[in-house]
Amino acid sequence: MTMINSQITTQPDRNQWIRIGLVAAVTSILAVLMTQWLAIAIWPDIVLFKPLDSYPRTAIFTAIPTAVATALFAWLAAHKPQPVQTFLKISVVVLLLSFIPDYLLPVPHKTVLASSMAAFMHLVAAAVIVTVLVVGYRQKIE
Repeated sequence: MTMINSQITTQPDRNQWIRIGLVAAVTSILAVLMTQWLAIAIWPDIVLFKPLDSYPRTAIFTAIPTAVATALFAWLAAHKPQPVQTFLKISVVVLLLSFIPDYLLPVPHKTVLASSMAAFMHLVAAAVIVTVLVVGYRQKIE
């Protein structure tokens, strides 16, 4: 008689997703705020660009996408056969689309440097959010 080695993976429950999402939110907000603070310390004039003039707004605009990303990943994990790969593909597309407003919207005091710094902050947020969500998910299904 042979044994079949099968792994049963359990999906994270709602409370686990909330915890993973909160860790992603806190770490990404801290990373983005530190990036913003450092950028303003190096290039003080970029604070005139409206997207970079408020730390609370930065925190909110990082927390909301984190909540959406967490909900999306939880849904993908429950409904799709390869949720990590699908989530990564969606994340890349959303990140690229998030750069567009930084460069195209008519905002006073917009410069290439200020727009690029805002876009870099999107990249920082995405890197932290995606990493924390994927690692957190993989730890829960092992």
